[in-house]
Amino acid sequence: SRAPASLVRRAMAGSNAKKRAEDNVRRLLLLQRAIFIAAGTHGVVRLGLYRASTYWLFHYPLFLFAFGAAQFCYKSLVVVGTPSWDTNGALVDGGGDLTLTGLTSYYHDIIYVCVFCLTSTSLVSDWFWFFILAIPAFATYKLWKDWILPWIFTPTSDEAEQMNRANETKEQRRKRERSEKRAGNKRGR
Repeated sequence: SRAPASLVRRAMAGSNAKKRAEDNVRRLLLLQRAIFIAAGTHGVVRLGLYRASTYWLFHYPLFLFAFGAAQFCYKSLVVVGTPSWDTNGALVDGGGDLTLTGLTSYYHDIIYVCVFCLTSTSLVSDWFWFFILAIPAFATYKLWKDWILPWIFTPTSDEAEQMNRANETKEQRRKRERSEKRAGNKRGR
């Protein structure tokens, strides 16, 4: 699913595309290792060594959710960051930039939270599962701030006009009144 580093080195693309392809391969490999180390640690320590204190109805679903969410985000980043190659093995496109803000940034954050929860719950305490609630809490905040709040509190055209009139300066009011007066004179003729 990812391009070998030898292909990245011998590519014929521009230096920016090569650098982005190398950075993406390096970043994706780091994220993949972090996910599997965290899941392996949790599986061996919590579900293996301390299985007597593991409540299966609680730990297994949370483990599957955290691992699944991290894997989904990782696979999405692979789709975005995978370089394109032509038939001769030359680099056509270095892939999307995984360091940009936006959805890729949120995917990174979800992976980090899941890795933290898997590692800390296996080594320290089950109370660290509460950190996974940061994901739906932040999603709810963004949904409220960017979609619901503007939709609820969008003023109607009359309200917007009243607000504009209340905030206009004397000069703007005089210009508006003159233009309304001119428009009224033209209609009256």
